[in-house]
Amino acid sequence: MTFPFRAVLFDLDGTLIDSASGIAEAVNRTLQALGHARADEATVRSWIGDGARLLLQRALAHAGASVGDGEAFDAIYVQLMHHYGDSLPLQARAYPGAAETMRALRGVGVKVALCTNKPERFIAPLLDALDWHGMFDAIIGGDTLAERKPDPEPLLHIVRGFGLDVHECLMVGDSHTDADAAHAAGMPLALVDYGYRRGYDLHGAGARHVVGDLRLLLQTP
Repeated sequence: MTFPFRAVLFDLDGTLIDSASGIAEAVNRTLQALGHARADEATVRSWIGDGARLLLQRALAHAGASVGDGEAFDAIYVQLMHHYGDSLPLQARAYPGAAETMRALRGVGVKVALCTNKPERFIAPLLDALDWHGMFDAIIGGDTLAERKPDPEPLLHIVRGFGLDVHECLMVGDSHTDADAAHAAGMPLALVDYGYRRGYDLHGAGARHVVGDLRLLLQTP
């Protein structure tokens, strides 16, 4: 197999794993602790994609809770993160072809990186559950650097670490956050159509490819 890039940067949630069931459980435990009703998983899925703080804001607004930014919100966020950590086993659901694709890339000498907005402390337990340790040549979480996607710096940080040019790398994601980061970095982009796009027009996002299975990336020039 000849692959046109020397490195591939993958988003995590909605790209490599379908974490929505676990995230929904964390959100619902938080809502229940506050005396609110649970939200169905489909609704929570529609909130995922812009980080945990925005996820919580959407959940609270849905519940009719009036909590602005400040100490009260921060205290609820701490609760959410506690439940989020407990939900990691439910989040560890790899999409079909995800591991196969990454192993195939590594097999032909392509570097594989993880570039996610998920807080760094939750990444290692997920990799344990997925048996994906050693899969990535670089890992950047949402709090690894001062900036996170859609800022381009996480992508550029990985590129610099690899000693590559940005045009030698491909960003693979599922949402506007990934697309905006890739475009800001000047990096080629591919998108999957099964993730947490929240109405984002994938085919109008300037991606080289929009695929329904990551294995298709191995077949595209």
